[in-house]
Amino acid sequence: MSRSRTERPPAPRDRPSAVPPGRARLIALVRSAAVAAPMAVGAGTGHLGPGLACSFGAYLTLAAFSSLTSRPPVADLLAGGVLLSLAAAAGAASAGIAAAVVAGAALAAALQGVSEVAGGPLRMAAAMAVLAFLLAGVDLAQGVSWWAYAAQFAAGTLWQALVITATGRTVTGPGPAASLRRTRGRLRDATPFAATLACTGALATGTAWLIPLSHAVWLASSALRVAKPSREAVHTRAKDRVLGTLGGGVIAALLLTPRVPVLLLALVVAVTLCAMQLVTAARYGWWTLCLTVVALVFGMEHGMGDWELAAERIALTVGGVALALVMLAAGGRLTAAVRRRTG
Repeated sequence: MSRSRTERPPAPRDRPSAVPPGRARLIALVRSAAVAAPMAVGAGTGHLGPGLACSFGAYLTLAAFSSLTSRPPVADLLAGGVLLSLAAAAGAASAGIAAAVVAGAALAAALQGVSEVAGGPLRMAAAMAVLAFLLAGVDLAQGVSWWAYAAQFAAGTLWQALVITATGRTVTGPGPAASLRRTRGRLRDATPFAATLACTGALATGTAWLIPLSHAVWLASSALRVAKPSREAVHTRAKDRVLGTLGGGVIAALLLTPRVPVLLLALVVAVTLCAMQLVTAARYGWWTLCLTVVALVFGMEHGMGDWELAAERIALTVGGVALALVMLAAGGRLTAAVRRRTG
């Protein structure tokens, strides 16, 4: 089909420019070092908990805006940071209240579903916001005042946003307001998938709450991270998630079992995140391998660094993936039945 006279190709400045391999590696190294820095400072000053919370906020910001070929507009970075910080604050405030955590997980998962269908620059930020909520509500924030954790996490998102702004090449974009209008326009199309994800998030989080394991929230996070509107994409991500988690768990157990010093663990985080950016999220299995190592390091306050924890992560990942496949299949059948009846 020919292009209409009024439709114009994107301006050259709107397209990500190719970045030389050497510069891409430098950008990845700087951004990954920025994630590990708060953790290292916290360990050096005797405040490891706040350092980990700050590094975790920086890590999710990096995962939400991981492109090495460009840096997003400042408005997108700020909007993504606010979304992540609000999710972490809500999760921390809900910690210890099962009903609130389950309801919040359902709401966050629905937002992920809508953004997944609508697309836009904040799609990954919405997905990472679910993880921020879950980990704050179930694991990381227990025993910590919610406002302190929220402030530490938000500081990490702001710190990483500043580092991303200082690196890469700016690419213009529609901005958060235009993305919101696009999302509203596709809300009807996104509703079935969002509803399925909301049910999946509530069921997985409720199950995780009842499992007597320190990192049971991985069940819910795995279920929601493999969820995609396309069946083919779900099956591919499910396979990559399981294999990547298996590889990452084994590597983490081998690296961390000797109980290495925290400062050395910060170096492990920086190197792993550097590799994670270079392989890109398009190679989801390798991406998952890297993030599994990072996740196990961030779990140090819960007995990190042994084979039991790695095995726990793998088992919960398999369970979460299986739950996602069942829920998505059921949701697809229900949606198809409703459409047949309504014509």
